[in-house]
Amino acid sequence: MARARVVEHLMQCLARLPGVGPKTSERLAYWLLRTSKDEALGLARAIEAARDAILVCRQCFNLDEVDPCSVCADPQRDRDLILVVEDPRDVAAFEEAEYRGVYHVLQGRLSSLEGVGPDDLTVAALLARVRAQPPREVCLATNPDLEGEATARMLAAELSALGVTVTRLARGLPAGATIQHVAKSVLLDAIEGRRRL
Repeated sequence: MARARVVEHLMQCLARLPGVGPKTSERLAYWLLRTSKDEALGLARAIEAARDAILVCRQCFNLDEVDPCSVCADPQRDRDLILVVEDPRDVAAFEEAEYRGVYHVLQGRLSSLEGVGPDDLTVAALLARVRAQPPREVCLATNPDLEGEATARMLAAELSALGVTVTRLARGLPAGATIQHVAKSVLLDAIEGRRRL
């Protein structure tokens, strides 16, 4: 089927989104072309507004409209407990579970297949943060899958060398699950049942 070059380009751009393959990008492209121009351009404006407004917190690397982020700026937070997560979406999941410590967002995880090493993550910033103001505990809340476990083991070795207490989320999290898809009660149990590494 012959398509206009601009439609092909739109499909290629949409296919770069995580989890979007050729069929989904085609469906999305044609939806965008069939919907009202206001709705399609409203989506474009929302993307532009989010890109312009969102900042990376210089302390924890969470995404927010302010820097430092609203969590780091909250004086009621327990700064002696740092929860290390892979992704800003994980912060949202733990916030829903009413976690009251602070965070450190790695912005990913180790993955030899994807060529992601420690230098591609915010590991150096975490270590500098712990050296500058040692917390009571650093809890590693990476996903319980192969890459998340490898990331946790590497971090545990680095942090233990600094003399800090390192824990890992309890195994209330099902293996292979992602944190943002786990029920609030399971996350709360996992935080409360964390263990020393």
